[in-house]
Amino acid sequence: MRILLAGMSNMLNSIITAVLEEAPQTTLAGVIADPEDLATAIRATKADAVVLQTAEPGATARYRDLLSSFPRLKVIAIASDGKGGFLHELRPWSTQLVELSAESLLAALTEGAPSRRPGRPAAPATSAGKSRPS
Repeated sequence: MRILLAGMSNMLNSIITAVLEEAPQTTLAGVIADPEDLATAIRATKADAVVLQTAEPGATARYRDLLSSFPRLKVIAIASDGKGGFLHELRPWSTQLVELSAESLLAALTEGAPSRRPGRPAAPATSAGKSRPS
């Protein structure tokens, strides 16, 4: 996996680089100081993942266009203090409507809620298929 580091403090950059060097399945694809034009850097480095530092690591909307352009990309946004962060991925989701009814149709359209049989929780992703990523 090729990793691009972006917009990090020198200390965090050193820590992340050391972690990546110990992981044989990862390669440091590049380091950029300014994460403003991530798309160009991702194309140039052929990165599979981006690790960046930001004041708002949970701001999902900030990464929507980037993830749409690179559907398999993983973005790890680390908080400014370096103590936590978020993994952002494009993960379409399909849910089977087990028993189609007016209620389940409206629930799916308005709430995106999975159809459930009375008294049973929604099933996890399975090959038999109640709910699964698509």
